[in-house]
This record gives sequence, C-alpha cells and structure tokens, in this order.
Amino acid sequence: MPPAASLLDELRTQYDAARERTLDHADVEGYQSLDARMRKAFRWLERAIAYLDGIQPPIARTFDLGHGLVFESPRFGRGFVGQHARRIVGYPVLDEINVRYEIVTARALVLDLSPVDALITEKSLDDAGLPFTARRHEDAGGVVRACQLTVPPAIPAGVTFQADYATGVVTVTLVNVDRFDRVSLEFPSTAVDEPLLENLVRTVLGRSDDFLHHARLAGVHGRPAG
Repeated sequence: MPPAASLLDELRTQYDAARERTLDHADVEGYQSLDARMRKAFRWLERAIAYLDGIQPPIARTFDLGHGLVFESPRFGRGFVGQHARRIVGYPVLDEINVRYEIVTARALVLDLSPVDALITEKSLDDAGLPFTARRHEDAGGVVRACQLTVPPAIPAGVTFQADYATGVVTVTLVNVDRFDRVSLEFPSTAVDEPLLENLVRTVLGRSDDFLHHARLAGVHGRPAG
C-alpha cells in the first residue's frame, strides 16, 4: 500500500485548493499576454537596477538584527537581474525574474561576546543569510572563554517574481528588503505593471511601503500565511 500522506502534505493540498477558489479564472491572462507582461517587467527592472547600481543611493531603513547587530548608513550596492523560462505547448514563456543586490553599510561589525551569546548570534546571522567570521579565545585549559564575531559591511538581498500560468498569480518574494526576513506576496498578473514596479523600487530604497500593502500575504519565512 502507498504510504499515507503526511499532515503537512494534507494541509498544503487544502491551502492550494483555497487559493484556487479565491481566483476568478475568467480574469486569468492567456500565456502569451502574461509572458509579454513578465518580459516587460524584466526589461524595466534591468534598467532600474543598472541605474541604482551606478548611483548607489542611500536606503532609508534601519537594519537591526538584535544582539547589537545594527548596520549603519545602508546604501544600494551591486545588483543584477536574471530570468528563467520554460515552454508551454512549445512556446517559451518567462516564469521567473530574480533581482539580487547588496545593501552596503558604513563599516564591518565586530562583536566581542561570551560563548553562549556567540552561539545565539551566529544562528541569527545564519537565518538572515549573513556571512561572518568567528575567532574563539581559549584559556590555558582549552576552554572557550570569549568569541569575536566579524560581519562584513554588506547584506545580501533579493526579489523574486514567480508567475503561475495556470492560475494567473504572480508570487513576489522579498528577502532582506525592508527588514531581515523572507516575505512572499501574491498579485494577480494584471497588477504587474510599471506603477507596481515603481512602488517596489521605492520599497527597496525605504521611501514607501505601498508595495507591501497592495497584495495578499502568501508566507513569511517560507510558511503559508494563515
């Protein structure tokens, strides 16, 4: 007999079914129209990120991870835009856009911590995807008495657009954009236009949070929203 589905699989199936019911399929764009919309968004983002990469404007946000980890004077750093395509009935369509960039900060962070505090801080750094180096100071008996953590002055961040051609839903995932977090939002494909992309860039720069307020929350840290 096949193995019974796990509770998580059952809940995920119900969650996907609920998402399907909330969508009016009469409003789902044809795959060629949605592909054209995604390609237009890709070109717009490619130009915008190139400009931001060149001028490296300040980001009007505070990036505070706790444990004394506060990154000062954040600015937009190096960035690039990538894409992924697949085929629908032999037609190539763009189903994913990836924006990756760095948030550069004024200086590296150097923390002198107890062994216990160092372990807690290292976990927070790992969860945020932040690289670091650790120097452990031992006494004559080889027991670690203190630890120094050094965090480079850069925060990896990104935005991913994933288009579902069956449902017409575009899921946008933000990583370390407005905070140390991973948040997923859902938009109908028809909402992916230039004003939406402009709001996204304003959110990246900390000038507005309108982008976050005009979509359905799909998940935080990869978990489906309740």
